[in-house]
Amino acid sequence: MLLRVQCDPQPLQLPPLTQPQVTYVHLVITAEGDHTLPLHLVLVADASRSMRIPIVDEHRFRELVRNGGAHEVLVDGVPVWQLANPLSSEARSQFPSPIDYTVRALHSVVERLTPDDQMAIIACASDALVLAPSTSGYRRTELIGAIARLPMLRLGESTNLAQGLQLALAQFVVTDQPAVRRVVLLTDGFTADTTMCTTLAREAATRGITISTIGLGSTFEETLLTQIADLSGGRASFGQEAGHIPMIISAELEHARQTTIHALSLHMTFPQTVTLRRITRLSPTLSVLTPVSTEHGRRLTLPLGDLCRGDSVRLLCEFLVAPGPPGSQRRLARLHFSSGQYEQHYDLIAHYELQATNPPPALLPIITRATIAHLHQRANLARQQGDYATAAKLLRQLAARLHEAGETELAALASAEAATLDQTHRPGATAKELTYATRRLGEG
Repeated sequence: MLLRVQCDPQPLQLPPLTQPQVTYVHLVITAEGDHTLPLHLVLVADASRSMRIPIVDEHRFRELVRNGGAHEVLVDGVPVWQLANPLSSEARSQFPSPIDYTVRALHSVVERLTPDDQMAIIACASDALVLAPSTSGYRRTELIGAIARLPMLRLGESTNLAQGLQLALAQFVVTDQPAVRRVVLLTDGFTADTTMCTTLAREAATRGITISTIGLGSTFEETLLTQIADLSGGRASFGQEAGHIPMIISAELEHARQTTIHALSLHMTFPQTVTLRRITRLSPTLSVLTPVSTEHGRRLTLPLGDLCRGDSVRLLCEFLVAPGPPGSQRRLARLHFSSGQYEQHYDLIAHYELQATNPPPALLPIITRATIAHLHQRANLARQQGDYATAAKLLRQLAARLHEAGETELAALASAEAATLDQTHRPGATAKELTYATRRLGEG
């Protein structure tokens, strides 16, 4: 494994002030080399009742309602229209459910496995079930048989993602063999134990396992799913329609297949004179990251996930640095990168120079992009705490920053969501779109 680490600005210079100052460092970590790895994949599929409801087109739906063939109910916390009578086999083939699309996606994955790959399939609702334990890619018949059971399961009405994730992590055994170890979690609703989900995401990161999440529809918990992905170094995707499931899962398989560096972690060690205030991932997705802190904040660990050849992770680190005299230098942090048995070190050294400008003008657009992520995070936190006035205020500030950055459509979404919170005290239909679209700003 090879990494190229770049620091911007270079050289890193600070003015010799008489008080502590905030310092920004832009890190770019790029994967080099082309050695691909075998894949150990575990798919956790939400099998609650809402995932089994057929998706009827608008013309047929209006006809059913007119004839009394459908009425509205709550299923797994989701308002849905329930059919008075089951669809015939012929009608069901015309109107597949989210589970049907999941089955199609899994068949496609199985067809693309190699004998060196491993795959497990887990279904979860109120209970969780291992449909296929970790199975070699050449035993396709067993995997296909497990997939066939998925639409017929009755595991309860609610969704317990934590139980599904626990079973998923149990599929990974301790081994020295390099491999891409990835969980893909698909759900369309709420879950019972969010705290346990984030705890399991942190556990996955310590074991070199990434968790990618797929939120489907309009009622899943996007804050939880993006948090699970960020804590484990995984990817977070949004499927507005069930028909998007095969495409998203295929993209996950392709990314895993092209991975050359698996479960990369960044460990940062600081001297007593430096404190890390916050860290923002600028790419591949824009997000505020939460490192694991030890030794009273002197050592932090950050999962960066899987990297393909040529992929870069860009981070904006914000330090609070003690003063220093002109001509002196100070180590801001010692960086230690690890992936399996591989390790690489890099030192961040700042030089105190009279002509230095802080922050450097070249970093201002990057700092603005990071501010967008922090405003969105603060707005979500205020909303979760029931402080809707503050959440709306922060969203309007977010809209202003997005407009300044030239993201006019996204700015309009933020303004619309602020207005919805002011009026209804609940997130609007655009909340999920705003969350995932903001994260996608890092893709540019």
